Amino acid sequence: MYPEDFLKEITKKIRYEWRFSFLTAFTAGLLIHLYRLTNHLLTWDSVYNFHSSQNTIHLGRCFLSLACGIGSYYDLQWVNGLLSLLYLSLCCVCLTELFSLKKRTSIFLLCALTVAFPSVASTFAYMYTADGYFFAMLTAALAVLLTLKYKRGFLPGILLLAISYGAYQAYVSYAVMLILSWCILQLLFEKLSLRDLFIKLLHFFLMGAGGTLLYLICSKVLSLLENVSSSDYNGIASMSLPDAAGFVYAVKNCIVDFAYFFFGPLGRVNLFQLLNAALFLLLSLLFLWILYRKRLYQRAGRFCLLLICLFSMPFVCSMIYFLSPQVRYYMLMYAGFSLIYLLPVLLYENMTDASYKKAFPICLSWACVLITALHIFNFALIDNISYLYMTKNNEMTLDLVSRMTDRIEQLEDYPSLKKLCVIGHFKDYDTIALNLPPAMAGVRNSYILSEQAHFAAAMDTYYGLSLENCSETERQEIQDSALFTEMGCWPDTASVRRINDTVVIKISDQKGDFQ
Repeated sequence: MYPEDFLKEITKKIRYEWRFSFLTAFTAGLLIHLYRLTNHLLTWDSVYNFHSSQNTIHLGRCFLSLACGIGSYYDLQWVNGLLSLLYLSLCCVCLTELFSLKKRTSIFLLCALTVAFPSVASTFAYMYTADGYFFAMLTAALAVLLTLKYKRGFLPGILLLAISYGAYQAYVSYAVMLILSWCILQLLFEKLSLRDLFIKLLHFFLMGAGGTLLYLICSKVLSLLENVSSSDYNGIASMSLPDAAGFVYAVKNCIVDFAYFFFGPLGRVNLFQLLNAALFLLLSLLFLWILYRKRLYQRAGRFCLLLICLFSMPFVCSMIYFLSPQVRYYMLMYAGFSLIYLLPVLLYENMTDASYKKAFPICLSWACVLITALHIFNFALIDNISYLYMTKNNEMTLDLVSRMTDRIEQLEDYPSLKKLCVIGHFKDYDTIALNLPPAMAGVRNSYILSEQAHFAAAMDTYYGLSLENCSETERQEIQDSALFTEMGCWPDTASVRRINDTVVIKISDQKGDFQ
């Protein structure tokens, strides 16, 4: 069979819903994120990742290097961006099949919402690894889909979930949220008997337990082979099952995190909060209407399971709190929250029979479409506002580093300088997110560089000035010297000075921690 004949045969087997969802997601992704895909924008982490193998076994991401290696190990915004959109589009195909979507309106809203959700833009802030992270999202969705569709689908699901874990652990909550959303639909619309539902849940449990175990084994073996230990970053080294006090603390964190994501901060009202209020009002009306029409409250087993699924969502969205009290959630980790926004679309898809063609359910259907469309529009605005801030802050920062480099080159006998010592910080140096809201990790309204190592890396990569980082001991000696006391703060002419073979830049009198 010739290649063109083979492609024709394959094309015939691709369902219309799959083609429509893929093309919709890819096109919407291009329209929303085109600016980011065509502009090289840095974060504080990007300066270390102009080229990096992404070998982050110490962070528990033992397969990230493989996932990122499909494109390259360079920070290529166009290539990595297109690969990311490819994975997101295939993920939308998985969701279309998982939830058995047939209505084009439902498919369009699902795809546009998935690619517009703020966690996508926040991940694109770290473009050097975005393709690897979205590969993790795709494999998580595939693991759930195969487990559901095939009798022994949990076996490949175990492998896929382990790969997802090893590329970016946060997408395990996305996988569980997919399962919860699917269960809610089965319970509401009585698509499966409780017996069949429990069989499916058993398969999901086998997939989840097996995938977790396989990931832990692979991570441990690779850590031993490379002789690396777990990092303290974001509580990774201290992850374990909680005791009673830790469990209560995690429950509290999940509830606060869930409420803050949708409605915080309360000091100012904005479109994001208003639309979220409309979302929860709509979901309440939808659930109450369906419960009333189906008389589900009269079926204790099904009704209790439905309540369990609904009330467990906040805890699943932020489930990593149950593994480490030190974890801090960033927007990159919030993909599971997107399923909350998808619930109206999924409910709308299933409102099909004659009893839904009365005035009230028709109004609810229109509300599902319009409110979801407004969320998509608002998410697209948030994404592009984030990119605008990234552009401004990149230009500010590169101009700053350019001026610092120029000052260094004007020092006497500067070619003999070997080390760089930057002391002090600019305002808001420790922020990692711009609170639009929501809080967009990777975006902030200040210089993107804050630590000595950041400046050394930026000078080397973008201005060709290669200087070693001074040690903590050397830095302390410089801070205690009379020469440092005499220096002014940046941009004073006396803020850049040579001390022995080290160039010292004094940003402020605030000493801060050495990094």
